[in-house]
Amino acid sequence: MKRFIAAVAVAASLFASPYIGQAAKVVVDPGHGGSDPGAVGINGLYEKSVNNEIAYRLRDILIEKGYEVVMTRNTDKTLSLQARVEIARAADADLFVSVHANAHPSKDVRGTMVLYHDAAKPNPDYPASDEMKALSPQSRHLAQLVLSSVLEQVPNTDRGLLQSSAYVVRMGNVPSVLVETAFLSNAQDAKLLSSSSIRAKYASGIANGILKFLPPTFSDIGKHWAKDSIIRLNEQGIADGYNGKFNPDQPLTRAELMAFAERAFGFAGAKSEVTLAEFDGSVTVTESVYDEEGSSDLPATGSPDTPAVPEETTPSFGDLPDWHWSYAVMKEAAKSGILRGYPDGTIRPDAPVSRAEVAVVLDRLIGASQAGGSPSSSFKDVTSKNWAYSSIMRLSGLGIVNGVAERMYGPDRNVTRAEMATMVDRQLSRGHLEE
Repeated sequence: MKRFIAAVAVAASLFASPYIGQAAKVVVDPGHGGSDPGAVGINGLYEKSVNNEIAYRLRDILIEKGYEVVMTRNTDKTLSLQARVEIARAADADLFVSVHANAHPSKDVRGTMVLYHDAAKPNPDYPASDEMKALSPQSRHLAQLVLSSVLEQVPNTDRGLLQSSAYVVRMGNVPSVLVETAFLSNAQDAKLLSSSSIRAKYASGIANGILKFLPPTFSDIGKHWAKDSIIRLNEQGIADGYNGKFNPDQPLTRAELMAFAERAFGFAGAKSEVTLAEFDGSVTVTESVYDEEGSSDLPATGSPDTPAVPEETTPSFGDLPDWHWSYAVMKEAAKSGILRGYPDGTIRPDAPVSRAEVAVVLDRLIGASQAGGSPSSSFKDVTSKNWAYSSIMRLSGLGIVNGVAERMYGPDRNVTRAEMATMVDRQLSRGHLEE
């Protein structure tokens, strides 16, 4: 762990560029409003008044934390449900959160609940949008985080999550929830909601749930399958983005691979014979794996006689100027022997790398001595003659790499930044479990 902390200073770069705008965008919807007061409390309190204050406070908290916030309404006006959803769609937002208070015929019912659309329990009379059907797992996760966080701030009866056909949570195109803070029909809850300080706590609780679901740094991972891994690595200082985005589906470059690897595992102790470079016009490995004729029959362990770059020698490369964001980490990688240049004197920091190459590098950096179980599956497109076979099989057995389809690894496919994040996250998670 100390190695990757030290590497943060070495790899100051695109990965560590300062945040510049384009933060995660949240639509905050104060329920009811204008001629629609919503529920009327046992103490005469209008629901719209409660919703307004909590929603406006939530807006201010989110902006302070670095989010971009779009309000469905900033004044006490009447707004249709369809208009609220259309505002969220037009905003190209990442999340939608509607703020409400509840009511029940029984004055004894109290507590907090959160509504979301569940595609597994559809209401045939109120069909959801195709986007919301696909997003129901994310909406449920957001709902649970918000509910737990609100109850931490304002302890009350946990009324759980409710699979709902409410218009605003079933017709949008982003993870969406409707928060029912408390019951205006219950004397105790109505007293809570009449307090401005308690309303502030409700706003803080909702904000905390949003923060856990989608930190403000990246605006493009809210619906992405690798979101959790990206967030964990960002919190550890291993993976950052640029201009408020992570670009999860963008091909990983050689420089980014080295930055990820150094921060997570460090270069010390890695086997230097495994290096990346170009051969015969295709992105493969260097002569330490291929022979001079370009044969791919040599084993993935490479030549044991391949010398590492001498400690006192740091190669220079024509396409790696000192102003390039990866200059320090690429020079360190070359110095340690992890990465070598091409015959033409370049190192090509911005060239993409394949899934096979990433597997080999990760295998050597985490240590081949970490024997895993049997591979999770055999891959039809990775035979024993493939130069990366041993590494792919070993990492598959450890659960660090998966295929791109059934029994297909895709060794020659460019690896994405999201795929790299999940591979690193899986290995670090394994390390924590073994400690």
